[in-house]
Amino acid sequence: MKPINQLHKIHNLDKIHFIPTCKSNSSKQIIASTTDRIKMLEKSITNPNYIIDNREIIRGGTSFMIDTIKSISEEYPGDNIYLIMGSDTLELFPQWKKYTEILEICNIIVTARISNNHPGKVEHSLKSFICEDLTIFHSTSYGKIYLEETSLIDISSSEVRKRLIKDQDISNDIKPELAKWLLDNKIY
Repeated sequence: MKPINQLHKIHNLDKIHFIPTCKSNSSKQIIASTTDRIKMLEKSITNPNYIIDNREIIRGGTSFMIDTIKSISEEYPGDNIYLIMGSDTLELFPQWKKYTEILEICNIIVTARISNNHPGKVEHSLKSFICEDLTIFHSTSYGKIYLEETSLIDISSSEVRKRLIKDQDISNDIKPELAKWLLDNKIY
């Protein structure tokens, strides 16, 4: 949670919603049930300004970020909306459904993330959206992307799953409460 805590403070965010998907729109296979993924978030999140938001699970079906962002902006009219993603995800952003429409209703904060063979390049079509001035980025207009330097996340969820399958220790990589819960419940 360290990088998200940094983003919360640096960008003076009121709330951060953690939104587990119902059904991925990519080839990514979700192994844990929706109930288990909610429980994992409950074990991970302690900040009262962090919200476990199950709107995609309640909505059901395939999840698309455009639908979620629209839903959030309707829930918080007049508030600045930000989408937080890792730099590896930014590479794929132009492939998302209605990605330009997402930029019309929110700004994007991109945080550094280490992943194997994934340096986090900015697609040429997105370079004009990059904003380096926080004051301008946080203005009321949308369509901006801010590349934030935070503590690096040096483990992915897929790496945690691999280690769990091999009965390897994960206690240094995630919160101890979550590590114990995952080991006790044999989700992976």
